[in-house]
Amino acid sequence: MSRVMRVRGRQPMRRTGLWPIVTALGTILALGLFVAIAQQNVGEMRALRDQSVEVERTLEIQRVLDAIRIAESEADSSARAYVLTGRKVFLEQMRAQHGTASIRLMRLDELLRDNAAQQERLQRLRGAIEARRTRLDQVIVVRESGTLEAAVDEARASGSTSASNEVRDVIAQMEGEEARILSQRRSQADVLYRRAVGGRVGSSVVSAVLLLVVVAIAGLHARAKARRESALLASEQRALQAAAREQEARSEAEAANREKDQFLAVLSHELRTPLNAVLGWTQILQTTRADGVRLVKALAAIRRNAEAQQRLVEDLLDVSRIIAGKLAVERAPFDLRAAIGAAVDAVRPAAVSKDLDLQVRMDATPRTLGDAGRMQQVATNLLTNAVKFSEPGGTVVVRLEHLGDAALLEVRDGGAGIPADLLPHVFDRFRQGDSSTTRAHGGLGLGLAIARHIVEAHGGRVSVHSDGPGKGATFRVRIPYVAPPTAVVPATHAGASSGLSVQH
Repeated sequence: MSRVMRVRGRQPMRRTGLWPIVTALGTILALGLFVAIAQQNVGEMRALRDQSVEVERTLEIQRVLDAIRIAESEADSSARAYVLTGRKVFLEQMRAQHGTASIRLMRLDELLRDNAAQQERLQRLRGAIEARRTRLDQVIVVRESGTLEAAVDEARASGSTSASNEVRDVIAQMEGEEARILSQRRSQADVLYRRAVGGRVGSSVVSAVLLLVVVAIAGLHARAKARRESALLASEQRALQAAAREQEARSEAEAANREKDQFLAVLSHELRTPLNAVLGWTQILQTTRADGVRLVKALAAIRRNAEAQQRLVEDLLDVSRIIAGKLAVERAPFDLRAAIGAAVDAVRPAAVSKDLDLQVRMDATPRTLGDAGRMQQVATNLLTNAVKFSEPGGTVVVRLEHLGDAALLEVRDGGAGIPADLLPHVFDRFRQGDSSTTRAHGGLGLGLAIARHIVEAHGGRVSVHSDGPGKGATFRVRIPYVAPPTAVVPATHAGASSGLSVQH
C-alpha cells in the first residue's frame, strides 16, 4: 500500500520534469526555424540590395547618354554659330562640348563593360561621333580659309546632317535597351521585395505558433508567456505596417520628385528656347549690317519670342497665385460672347498657319457677372491647345450655347487625343503626358490647370472627353451667369499638392 502511494507520488514529478524538456525542445525548434528563415531573408535582402545597385547603374547610364546627346547637340549649335559668324568663342564652346562628351563616353565605357551588346553600340556611337567631328572640322577649315558660302557648301557635301542623325539614332537605341533593362531589373527587385516581406511575416507567424504551443504545455506560466508573445507579434505587425506605409510614402515622394524634376527640365528648356532666339537675333543685328527686310524679320522674331517667354512667366505666376490661394477674380458684368470672340481672334493666325478649319458658332447670351479677362484667358488656353494638337488641315469647332441660367463653351478638335489613363489627371498639376509629345508641341502644360481654377472661381465646371489617342478631344466649360461671391481661388483640390497639368 505504501509502495503504491510512493509510485503514484513520483508520477506527477516525472510529468512535471518533462515540461522543461518539451519547452526547451520547442524553443530550440522555434529558434532553429527562425534562424533558417532569417538566413533566407538575409540572402533575399542582399539580392534586393544588389538589384538596387544595378538599377542605379542603369539610371546613371541613361543620365550619361542624355549628357552625351546634349553635349553633341550644343557642339553642333556652336559649330553652326561659328560658321555663320566666324567668332572664335563659338569654336571654343564647340571644343569644350566635345571634351565633355568624350569624358562621358569614357564613363559610359566603364558602366557598360559587362554588356557586350551595348559595348558594340558604344563603339558605333564613338565612330559616329568621330565621323561627325571630322566633318565639322572640314567645314571649319573651309570657313577659316574661305567664305561663309563655301563653308555651307562643304557642310552639305560632307553629310554632317546624316552623321548627326547617326549619333542620335545610336543613342536612342542604347537608351531603348537601357529602358528595357531598367524595367526588367525593377520587376526583379519588386519580386525580391515581396518575397522578403513575405518571408519576414512568415517567420513571425511560424515562430509565434510554435512558441504558443510550447507555452500551452507550460500551464499558468505559459499563459503569461503567451501574452508576451502576442504583444511581441502585434508589435512586429505594427512595425511591418509602418514600414509598408513608409515605403508607400517614400514611393509617392520619389514619384513627385521625378515629376518636379521633369517639370523643371521642361521649364528650363521652354525658357531657354525663346531667350536663345532673342540673343541670337540680337547678336546677328550687332555683328552684321542688316537690310530692311532682314531687320523686320529679326525684330518680328525677337518680339515673337519675347511674347512667348512673357506668356510662360505669366502662367508660372498664375500657378503660384493658385497654390498660395491668391488668384484674384474680378466681379463685374461683361459680355461672355465678346470675351470668347476675342480669344478666337487671338488664335486665328495660328489656325490659319496650319490650314485649320476654325468653325465658330455662338448663341447670344446675357451679360455675365465675373472677370472678362480671366474668361478670355480660359478660352484662349483651350483654343491654343486645340490648334497646337491638331494636324494641318484639320478642324477646330468652337460653340457657345445658352442654357438658361448658364452658358456652355465647347472646344472640340480632331487632333492627338488623350489616353484613357491620363483623362482623370488632365487638370492636375505637376503631371505631364508623353514627354516626346510635350517637347514636339512645346509649352509647360500649365494652361488647363489655370483654366480649371478660373472656371471654378466663377462657380462653373470644366470637363474633358476623348475617345483615345488620335481621336481628338472635347473640352466643355459651364459658366453660370451669376458668379459666386468669391474673389480668390484657394488651392483645395486633390491635385493642389502635385503641381503641373497635362496639355492634351
